[in-house]
Amino acid sequence: MGRILLCLGKYAKIPYFMKRAYVNVYSAEELCYCLMKNAYFADEEIMDDRLPDWLEEECGLPELAGQLRQKKDAGAAVSECAGMILDYVGYGERGEIEEAKKGLEKETGLSVYEKRKARADYLAENKKYALALKAYESLLGELPEGEKGLQAKILHNQGVVYAGLFQFRNAAGSFLQAFECTGGESSYISYLAAARMYMDETEYANFTSGREQGYEHSLKVEKRLEEALEAFETTEESRMLFTLKVCKEEGNSVSYYEEIERITDELKEQYRQMLGE
Repeated sequence: MGRILLCLGKYAKIPYFMKRAYVNVYSAEELCYCLMKNAYFADEEIMDDRLPDWLEEECGLPELAGQLRQKKDAGAAVSECAGMILDYVGYGERGEIEEAKKGLEKETGLSVYEKRKARADYLAENKKYALALKAYESLLGELPEGEKGLQAKILHNQGVVYAGLFQFRNAAGSFLQAFECTGGESSYISYLAAARMYMDETEYANFTSGREQGYEHSLKVEKRLEEALEAFETTEESRMLFTLKVCKEEGNSVSYYEEIERITDELKEQYRQMLGE
């Protein structure tokens, strides 16, 4: 049986919108969860004057709100303010809280560009792809010339987002730019993989054969594709598709087309959410 969590204060009627995480939180525990999982956006969220007011008025925690105001007024570091909230609420085990506090302290040493990348990565990881692309593009436009390593990471992750949207030609372009920044093999293999997805067999064969080490890297791409297929075959989605295939072959066309329509509608909605802002 799992550990029981006792909620502190009350459940808010009006949520606190965490701008960088792009999520609403309704309790002090939800706030702590976000801080523990995504320390990189703690700076703006914790130092926002809205937060102590929300903790007091919506969560019924005037003592916590007062302590946060005092620390902010005294010029305490973001990590110290966030750590105080985690300690007060007591969300998670002691070891988890201490680990989160260390992470918060570590994040204070990141540059503003590294923090912005981390926020964009968070959006990408949560499949808010349109917002992630905007964040990456904005960051790339402002990144100093000497930040080649960080530029490569941003471009690579931008390619991952494009691939998630099935925009493989755009993905290939981002991966290639990332490779050209630092020569990273991972970006080059991802570049070939994206090209593999939008080119036909003959075009792709000619494409790889005309490049230095193209054949060697193309073998790695094929291996990864095989591994991905093997992994997919063990999923619930694969079993569901197999069941549908059997239904069609046995002539149960009504159930087949009804289920296909349902799945298609769900996928369309998921894609719309990825593009939503």
